Amino acid sequence: MLKRLLFQTDNNIVSFIIRVVVALVMFPHGAQKLLGWFGGYGFSGTMDFFTKGGTPAILAFLVIITESIGSLLILFGFTTRIWAGLLTVIMIVAMNIHKANGFFMNWYGKQAGEGFEYHLLVLAITVSLLIAGAGRWSVDRAISKK
Repeated sequence: MLKRLLFQTDNNIVSFIIRVVVALVMFPHGAQKLLGWFGGYGFSGTMDFFTKGGTPAILAFLVIITESIGSLLILFGFTTRIWAGLLTVIMIVAMNIHKANGFFMNWYGKQAGEGFEYHLLVLAITVSLLIAGAGRWSVDRAISKK
């Protein structure tokens, strides 16, 4: 039953497309947090940032791992529902944090910070993956066919 819940997916190309896109978009955010790439703080700096802001260390760690390692696992379609579920929670929390800045991203630097439109789009994608699974060309599909 658990194997079916976690791995079952169809051969849908749409799930493949959204899986790859969300992984490619989220991985750089995770690489900033884990490795310090793309101008990020790296693991220690990100942990300090989150924990000094009141986030429990275990949750900060899960955010870093989910956005980095989890994104790569989503890319390959392995345990996609687990990582999509974790990203869903992260996006809900991020939306709550960013809602004070309104809906739109801060394109012109006139807002106090970024709005939540980006997080809403990622949320829609991750919920879709939770429902449909990893789709075509995924490790999950290979496992579920056995």
